[in-house]
Amino acid sequence: MQISIPRTIVTVTASALLGMALGGAFGYAAGRVAPGLFELQLIPHEKIEPIATATVLGASGGVFCGGALGAFAIVVQMFVEWKKK
Repeated sequence: MQISIPRTIVTVTASALLGMALGGAFGYAAGRVAPGLFELQLIPHEKIEPIATATVLGASGGVFCGGALGAFAIVVQMFVEWKKK
């Protein structure tokens, strides 16, 4: 199967969005189960909501991990196509 630019963009974007959704869900669950792990004092006079913090951290980590996985999948596909020739 030929690798095209639009297919590459869609693959990496879709994997990053899926990673964001899964990371956010995992972060939400972690924030609900163990809120003490995410009680950060970033601003001295305000208390940050632990569930929201865990969700944002999980979603942002999921975007990076999902995008990296999508890029790795493209590299593997390029290597397989190169070996066929």
